[in-house]
Amino acid sequence: MDPAVIDLFCGAGGASLGLVKADWDLRLAVDTDPSCARTHTANLPGQFMLGDLRELDGAALMDAAGVAPGELDLLFAGPPCQGFSIIGSRVIWDERNNLFQEVLRLASQLQPRCVVIENVPGLATLAKGAYLHAILEGLTAHGYRAACAELLAAQYGAPQMRWRLIIIGWRENLGIPAGYGFPRPTVGAAEIGELLPNCTIPAWQMKGFVTTAEAISDLPPVEAGEEASHYAGPPVGPFQNAMRAGLNGQLNNHYAARLSPANLERLALIEPGQDWRDLPREMLPGSMQRALRKDHTRRYRRMTWDGVPRAVITRFRDPKSGEYTHPEQNRTITIREAARLQGFPDRFVFHGDRSSQYDQVGNAVPVPLAEAIAGEVRRCLDGQLGDRLWAPFRRRPIPFLGPHGELLPALTELPMMTAGFEAELDT
Repeated sequence: MDPAVIDLFCGAGGASLGLVKADWDLRLAVDTDPSCARTHTANLPGQFMLGDLRELDGAALMDAAGVAPGELDLLFAGPPCQGFSIIGSRVIWDERNNLFQEVLRLASQLQPRCVVIENVPGLATLAKGAYLHAILEGLTAHGYRAACAELLAAQYGAPQMRWRLIIIGWRENLGIPAGYGFPRPTVGAAEIGELLPNCTIPAWQMKGFVTTAEAISDLPPVEAGEEASHYAGPPVGPFQNAMRAGLNGQLNNHYAARLSPANLERLALIEPGQDWRDLPREMLPGSMQRALRKDHTRRYRRMTWDGVPRAVITRFRDPKSGEYTHPEQNRTITIREAARLQGFPDRFVFHGDRSSQYDQVGNAVPVPLAEAIAGEVRRCLDGQLGDRLWAPFRRRPIPFLGPHGELLPALTELPMMTAGFEAELDT
């Protein structure tokens, strides 16, 4: 029997799909967005509950999922990240920053064997780490041994440089120490903790990362403001073959956003790898004509075929938002192209209006990353412990975290623990 999981804040279903691909029994998915409900139920198994978790209790979730307290194997949660993200607002009182408290409340009521919380790396530094500390402290108080690390989706087969902060907590009676459940990267030359978000990565450490060409070069040309509904040629390479498996020619969501005449003129002058700084100043929007050339280096940047795409955000329809202009065509990437960068196969169809589809894709958990985490967690629950995290924040130390990404003990024990950690690092 496959282990049972509930997915909170599931969105369109990136994490849910990864869990299903790793052979989990998706009992229940919960979200507040009706368009996500349409997409999720059309593509994935299990029950879907449309509702605000602040108004739901554990009993309702357990009843819908068919489990009793302590029976659920995994509670997966990805609270909305905009309040934490370095791209979004940094206002600490943003109410979205407090939704993790609902995850802790429901974890205490459901008592799953494992809790996985997914968010953005900005969570680690928001309010000088106070939110991350509170989450780890809350899991500990509810009887879980928890640890955290920053994982790069490209290291697990997703064709984009998307970082996620992952927290994994094990129910104490399982005897699994904090720091297990984090999958080793399957692509590239670096281990967890050896790379940093928003820092340049040497080419030799990116060997094997899925490139733009490997991800989307088979998709047919389309003009800005238009949609293509059929493939124009065969898939090339393993990634494209996997994306098109089981399809007979029909193509969905391959829509490119309509652009203004001014933006189309700008894109026509930008070569692959170039950005706003390569445009004549008089062609720039007024707000950017005063910008320093060292700032906003990704705005209006055209993607390259041999590069690895940047992290997909909800505003990928706008060339001013970042590196989202197609390598050859004068348009931003389509909803389907962005979905591929998130690891959604082409058979996964997004529903709702187009604005909602952009949000669904941009807010999703990368499917290959979710699948890798789900697979490693399942192996741990089956008694097959893999590698334990080691110094996941060694290049950007967080004072309250220990050598396995766990919350350090109380301050009375901190000097001794820190000294021991430093001694281990020296060796």
